[in-house]
Amino acid sequence: MKSLLPLLVFTGMTALLEAREFTSKDGRKINGELLAHSGEQVIIKVGAKEFLVPVSTFSVDDPQFIKDWIEQNPGAVRFKFGYFFDFEEDRSGRTQGKAPGSMVDDKLKVIPYECEIVVFNKEIAPAGKLEIRYEIYIDDYVVMKNNSFTGMAVGAEKRSQLETVAGRLEVPEIAAGGRIDFFRRFNTEMYIDRDGGKTDEAASDKVRGVRVRIYKDGNLIGEESAGEGGRSVDDIAWQDVEPTGETIVKQ
Repeated sequence: MKSLLPLLVFTGMTALLEAREFTSKDGRKINGELLAHSGEQVIIKVGAKEFLVPVSTFSVDDPQFIKDWIEQNPGAVRFKFGYFFDFEEDRSGRTQGKAPGSMVDDKLKVIPYECEIVVFNKEIAPAGKLEIRYEIYIDDYVVMKNNSFTGMAVGAEKRSQLETVAGRLEVPEIAAGGRIDFFRRFNTEMYIDRDGGKTDEAASDKVRGVRVRIYKDGNLIGEESAGEGGRSVDDIAWQDVEPTGETIVKQ
């Protein structure tokens, strides 16, 4: 994080359009443009560079000017996030057992997955009091109903229903240039219907991808999505599903 007052020489600066002359507590002066605010700090542009400055650094009329400016520009809180997504199948966790169908050789296989999500704060100011919500989308082909497999009709095209795995994370703060890394584990299923050793039906759930939303004070300030294995989630609307399950934060 850059600190303005200790690093800059407060002479010979060219005034910016609509810039203000700010004064530090020790009397040094600088011409800068107020861009945004973040808690008790503001982002000021001086020349081509931007700096994060505590409001307490200023003296005389500057704190009141900043307070009035924030009241007039409540939405001038700037955020910039980066994202990373990764899905990984846990082959060691696969389990297989008899499905509830009538054939004794029917098999229902559980295939565990882990989705890693990383959110980067790419701004020079910290981002605090955030709510991160995510939805993992799965094409659910393995559907059991009335003790029988109904995910795919015999001789017909495979069909699926959308399954959504949702989670929520309260984040006190992501430091400037920092990140938060978290995981969600979930299961998919594969169903094989055998008749005398011959496979009559087979279907497997497909992970479509994930979408992440970041909120502050109930307002959406960031969103990103990613498909898995060449698939896309662009045609899937935000489902607003109530979060369930455990979100694991990587330390």
